[in-house]
Amino acid sequence: MKKLIYILKNNITYLDLFAFVNAFLFLMMTIFVYYDRFIEYRGVANLHEFFFYASVIFTAIAYTWIKYRDLDVNISILVMIEITILIHFAGAFININGHRLYDFRLFDIRYDKFVHFTNSVIGCYVILYLFQKNGYEVTKFILAISVLSTLGIGAIIEIIEFIVTLSVKHNGVGGYNNNMFDLLANLLGGLSLVSYYLYRKK
Repeated sequence: MKKLIYILKNNITYLDLFAFVNAFLFLMMTIFVYYDRFIEYRGVANLHEFFFYASVIFTAIAYTWIKYRDLDVNISILVMIEITILIHFAGAFININGHRLYDFRLFDIRYDKFVHFTNSVIGCYVILYLFQKNGYEVTKFILAISVLSTLGIGAIIEIIEFIVTLSVKHNGVGGYNNNMFDLLANLLGGLSLVSYYLYRKK
């Protein structure tokens, strides 16, 4: 209630619009795309997996909005985060020869790994931005912390997927190799961003 009163008393921020648009976008995708696609690929029996993922995503959007609403975030940062969201949506929404883009392979690398890599590049950049926003100089130590933080966030997502494997039969998470390759893609994404920073300083 206090948060609602605060919002009504103050101007709407870019982060307000970002949170609202993405919550609305995800809701529409859930109703008109994800639900049918999930049943098609996973079956009605695994709908609780679908609702689990949806709940986690909505919770993440709400937490980010509440936690960082007062932070003066550069709009370019929100645009970059939006890119990570849209490439994820594209993986489920776009079909190639009757298959999801997520299952598309290029040089035997799944699109899913491209998403993990790109998300980690942008995620690491956002973490560095937040460090700078709080007055920290971008040193090698801060770069290392940013990579580890990016990897840690990715690991949390993999833990969530692991919980799904324990609680949902015939889930679509994949096996041990899938989780490890996801984390490897996350690590390479973070290291790529850090390598760019180090090269730029030379």
